[in-house]
Formats: sequence, structure tokens, C-alpha cells
Amino acid sequence: MNHFLLIALGLLVRVVAARADDAATVYAHACACCHGATGHGDGPAAVSPGEGFAPRPRDFTRGKFKLRSTPSGQLPTDADLLRTIERGIPRYMPAFTGSTANERRLAMEAVKRFYPGFARTPPTPIAIPQRPTLDAAAVARGTALYQAAGCVACHGATGRGDGASAKDLKDGTGLRITPADLRVPRNFKNGGTPDDVYRTIVTGLDDTPMASYADALTAAQRWDLVAFIASLAQREPPGGARTATAVQRGNCARKRATASSSHSFPVGPRTIVGGPRSVRRKR
Repeated sequence: MNHFLLIALGLLVRVVAARADDAATVYAHACACCHGATGHGDGPAAVSPGEGFAPRPRDFTRGKFKLRSTPSGQLPTDADLLRTIERGIPRYMPAFTGSTANERRLAMEAVKRFYPGFARTPPTPIAIPQRPTLDAAAVARGTALYQAAGCVACHGATGRGDGASAKDLKDGTGLRITPADLRVPRNFKNGGTPDDVYRTIVTGLDDTPMASYADALTAAQRWDLVAFIASLAQREPPGGARTATAVQRGNCARKRATASSSHSFPVGPRTIVGGPRSVRRKR
């Protein structure tokens, strides 16, 4: 009996080790170029013409994550990490929709290994209540809240990101950071849908000046603020070019994708081909 138990344990160890190797392979191919081999955010694409400004690639070893569904100060859930990997971050990180769900999960597992806090009990995401009608009355109330809650100081009177405090803002690492232009929801790092905006108001963006309003506003007030922000998008400016940072990181990803003559890296029963879809299309 003990003999068979030892065999079973040995097989389990091999399976876990093989999965860990797969996670390392996915990370090395798709993530290390920006986030670095050791997860410190110091990959070859981390330095950009805008060095000295945020955002830079996330240093996973610090355990500070902006894009979460969890209360301020807590780590993201697995679903949060997977959402970021799949969606990407507009203008800064490509969307990895071209990778399989298994590959994205392997990348997530690799990221979590850089910070020991992920081994503890998983955090609980906030609840997003049912969305009310975001009508003109909600917009009017949200307009007043936008001023009263201090949003105007950073985001400006018209949401352009040009408030009086904007030029002095820095992130948790001391880099200068620019407030979001609220007229352009497609560029919101944590998502631009009404539910995404509500979530960001509650959770804040840790490691940035964007604080959590979980205790400062009621659920009804948060929805009113969402209504006002949504109204700004009606005056959204057209176009919007990719930043130099995004272009440079895209170039690095393309170099990584063409490093192999076969353009593929073996991972388990299949292969990763050329990284994210947005990179592969440009080959």
C-alpha cells in the first residue's frame, strides 16, 4: 500500500513540476520582455522615452496591484489577474486574447509566484449592486459629487486630467503619473464600462493617487458619479494614437515572437505562437 502511495505522490510531484515549467515558459515568452525575468518590472522594454513617468511595467515582487476587484490594500483575485492578462492595459500592455485560456492561466500562476502573499487565503471581491437608471437626474447629482469629492482637483473641471494637482502627482514608486482623461473610457486602465468605473471608485487604484471611495460615498452616490463620468464620454475626442511606450513594447514583443525560426514555443500538448494576437497580426 505504501509503495503505491509513494508512486502516486511521485507522479503528482512530476505533474506539478511540469506545470511550473510550463508557467515559466509562458512567462519568459510573453511577459519577461516588460516585467523582467525576476518580475521586478525591469525587462528590456521597461525603459521608454517617457522614463520618469508612470506607468512602468508592474514590479510583481512588491505586491502592489492597481487593477483589482478587491478592497484597497488587498491583492487581486485570480479573476482580476486573468482579466488584466486577457484585456491588456490600453496604450501600455497588449491584450493576450490570442493566447489560450490555459496559457493565460499559466502566465497568472507565474506572476503569483513572485509574491508570497498569494499563497495566503484568497481575497474576496467587492459586490457591485444592480445598476440603477443613469438618467439626467443622476448626472446632475454626480456633477455636484464630482466637485464635492475632490475629483476635480486631479481630473479637472471637464474631466481632461488637467486639474490643479495633476502636475504634481506621483505613484508609489515616485514616478510622475497623469490622471485619466475621463472623456476617453476606452483608455481606462481598469475598464470603461459603468460596472468597471463603479468598481474602480470603490477599490481605488493602489500605488497611485487614485484613492478608494468605499467609505466616502454611498452606493447610490457612486452610481451618480458613474453617470456623470459616462456623460463626459459623449464629448470624447476622436482618434488617439498609441503612446511611444506602447510602440516600443510592441516592438520588443515582435522581436521576441521572431526569435524562433518556427515562431513557436512548446508548452505541454500545444504551443504558444508569437505571443498576443495584436503582435501576431503585425508580422
